[in-house]
Amino acid sequence: MSDFVSEFKMVHGAHKERRILLENNPHLTNWVPIAVPIDKWISWPPPFGHPLFVTAPLVLPAVFKFYDGMSGFTCPSSHIMGKTRAERKFPQLANENAKYYQVFYEGQHNDARTNTYIALSAAEAGATVSNYVEMISVLKDENGKAVGVQCRDNLSGEEFEVKSKAIIFAGGPFTDSLRKIEDPSSKPAVAAAAGTHIVLPAYYCAYGLGMLDINTSDGRFLFFLPWQGKTLIGTTDRKGPADSSHGPPEEEIEWILEEAQKYLVHDILKLRRSDVLSAWQGYRPLASDPNAEAGAPVSRDHVVSRNPQTGITFITGGKWTTYREMAEDVVDKVILSSGLEAKAGPCVTDKLPLRGGVGYNRNIPIQLVQEFGVSYETSQHLARTYGMYAFEVCQMAKPTGKNWPKCGQVLIEGYPYLDCEVEFACKHEMVCTVKDMITLRMPLAFLDSSAADAAIPKVADLMAGALGWTGREKNKQIKEAKDLIATFGGPVPNNVMNSVHNVRDLFQSFDVDKSGFIDFGELKLCMKFLGFPFLSDEDALEAFKEID
Repeated sequence: MSDFVSEFKMVHGAHKERRILLENNPHLTNWVPIAVPIDKWISWPPPFGHPLFVTAPLVLPAVFKFYDGMSGFTCPSSHIMGKTRAERKFPQLANENAKYYQVFYEGQHNDARTNTYIALSAAEAGATVSNYVEMISVLKDENGKAVGVQCRDNLSGEEFEVKSKAIIFAGGPFTDSLRKIEDPSSKPAVAAAAGTHIVLPAYYCAYGLGMLDINTSDGRFLFFLPWQGKTLIGTTDRKGPADSSHGPPEEEIEWILEEAQKYLVHDILKLRRSDVLSAWQGYRPLASDPNAEAGAPVSRDHVVSRNPQTGITFITGGKWTTYREMAEDVVDKVILSSGLEAKAGPCVTDKLPLRGGVGYNRNIPIQLVQEFGVSYETSQHLARTYGMYAFEVCQMAKPTGKNWPKCGQVLIEGYPYLDCEVEFACKHEMVCTVKDMITLRMPLAFLDSSAADAAIPKVADLMAGALGWTGREKNKQIKEAKDLIATFGGPVPNNVMNSVHNVRDLFQSFDVDKSGFIDFGELKLCMKFLGFPFLSDEDALEAFKEID
């Protein structure tokens, strides 16, 4: 019973924070409807692996109404969708055995931009924000109390001290590595759970409608969502130590493709390995308090704990939705433990939009089109990325020399990103490296690893001009960015060349859809991996016709 109460409180708190995030930041967030397909009235094996949920298909509509109620019905209402309507909305689905579809709503955000804007909003509010600075040791007084940290600027190599009355470790799944610097004998506080995601072309998902499989072959959830103009498919809870590498195991990619194929019209839509535009993994911290009593459970909620010897406080656990609540909780506790109550007022972040949110409205994209002559697709991207700062970005845009759009030279064909966004990020968003530009300022690497790789030289040229890089520095940046992109998944498995021993192996490796022949896209990939990429699609097409 105590577990249920704890879980209920966590979900209720997450709903509250979800509302705050969505209402305060409409430029970064949106609601997305998600359909849960039900193809049998009794579900076996049961969802979550618990016999109690064997009747889930019979009670799911009531469960989701209860879920709506936990947010005070501030979200769009959950509802049942019949087979006929589902076929109209999501024609890609194989729904011949469907009984009904349960639709509910969740919040969605551009997490790379949310992350960047949290840091920039803090800087605008007076915080000192240091990019690429790493803590390398803890400074302690004669009594063993922490009084500051020794830091290293990883761009310049300079080391310096930062003194403080209070220190907080907030390293997510990597919090234990910070705690080991504080105390090498510290007990673990984080158990990481990995989530793998693949990105497919937009046509694999319905416009504005996602899907959730609550009972996959191994019991995990599988999300199938429209995201940033693509289709995002992902799963969670693969246990293992946190790793900073983006690349997921190839077997995870194959498993996701196999599970997703079950829901597509089998005789029409063939989900191919070559359709994977990008693939990556991330880690969610599952927290436990090492200073708590023995036997305390691992938590899906966050944990705040203070080391009585050093006075350092750490926070870990939680989820994206509750980041603001987590910050409020840990700062409140540090204020009390450090005797700073007289200098601090109540928390006000629940009423503060992040950078670009003040004055934002849903008609901003139209205003950008009318005022600057950018394409509507680009205006939507700029508004949903920069909020009110989209106007400043457009002021930096260069003429295209075309009849339409009149303004805004694209960074790479097929995507709405503009050249001027690179310059804007250099001047106003603290971007220091090419790899940060293509991941955290614009999520191109997460959407299409091949497109990101192709954009690297141009991004490096633009950043070199804005930041005054030497030729040597620019080449170093290009290499580091390409090394990073190589860790992402893509249309061809990263380990494909390791298994090639003869021509037959080579053919089978690049015939990724197992059709028995190499198509145009597979030929381009093959030549790229062999080190002889085509200079253009026109050259590739000419070569393909000759071979054919």
